[in-house]
Amino acid sequence: MRIGRWAQGVLLTAALPSVAAPAAADVETVRAVSHAEPDAARAAAYWTVSRMASATPTGHRSARKAGKPSGPPAGTPTAEKGGGSRSVGALFYDDGDGGHYCTASVVHTPKKDLILTAAHCLYDPKKHIYARHIAFVPDYNAARPRPYGVWPIRRTWLDARWTRHGDPDLDVGFAALRKVGGRHIADVVGSNTLRTGQGYTNRVTVIGYPVRSHNPADKPVRCTNRTFKQARHQLGFDCRGLYGGTSGSPWLLRYDAKKQSGDVIGTIGGHQDGGSTHWRSYSPVFDDDIAKLIVKADRES
Repeated sequence: MRIGRWAQGVLLTAALPSVAAPAAADVETVRAVSHAEPDAARAAAYWTVSRMASATPTGHRSARKAGKPSGPPAGTPTAEKGGGSRSVGALFYDDGDGGHYCTASVVHTPKKDLILTAAHCLYDPKKHIYARHIAFVPDYNAARPRPYGVWPIRRTWLDARWTRHGDPDLDVGFAALRKVGGRHIADVVGSNTLRTGQGYTNRVTVIGYPVRSHNPADKPVRCTNRTFKQARHQLGFDCRGLYGGTSGSPWLLRYDAKKQSGDVIGTIGGHQDGGSTHWRSYSPVFDDDIAKLIVKADRES
């Protein structure tokens, strides 16, 4: 079990007064693993429209059940189809078993190149292998597969406690994207501000890409509900329809539908790789370990 303090406030956002980025000395102590993506130069060409259309979710969440026998709590909302965002997209990759996908989102940093997703979308701690040919496609949908282009990943950052033994409390990963057309991803689609120390109960909007067998239109879905405490380092969120493929989906506090951005305080992952049913999802708590990881990632990107 991980031990850590909660960092308070907003990370890497000079425009707000409650900035709380870790000090340089603290950043150096974070147990992070950095990995250069060897196929970055070929990733955009690799992910043709047909390959994206045939990709599937992978791992535990790909087999999410229709629900436990008791079913979801009364009043549990259902995800709305077609509720995408420019700052959220599909994350395509190859893990040696074929093409797969998760969900990822752009996070605000000074260098404007980072995305956030679940660590298990980037690295399998059981097989000890990294995903390859990784690319981020903002606001992906089958009718318009590349509305803002295909953005190859050039480097990833994960906590060593994930890469060594798959600690579910550290199922969070950051990745730096290559520039496309000389532009940074955040300048093209905007970004979400990562916040830590927000407690266990917040009203958030979750956006993601469920498996196509439950989402034939192959478009993102959106759901809003309150989070709850699952464990000391885990949040819970109830919503029907968040099947496999939604791993890495951001949990957005104060989501602004017009700006298509908000404050990200979680991402589907962690306990049970994010949940064993389509109606209950989990996220690691965003605390100072996550704060240090994003600062280190932006510094080294």
